[in-house]
Amino acid sequence: MERTTKIKLVIYFIGFILPILGMMNCQGWNEGSGVVSDCIIDCILFRSYADFYYGLLLISTFMVLIPLGIYSIIVIFLANFLSKRL
Repeated sequence: MERTTKIKLVIYFIGFILPILGMMNCQGWNEGSGVVSDCIIDCILFRSYADFYYGLLLISTFMVLIPLGIYSIIVIFLANFLSKRL
């Protein structure tokens, strides 16, 4: 496997898979307060990480998925840019 392909896979993992795992770690997100109630691995960093992505999904719901589209474009751009630079 080429070096550029490995770099792209790592960036795609960080951009698309880690947010899902972070959200699966925490549960009980409240739309009003914007915070999760408890996490399996409980740390302020993991809670904030899950809160950010839950909030992004909530905003995307009411904005016809435009923020998620922008997020995806940024991750893909970063993957292509960094794989050429590194």
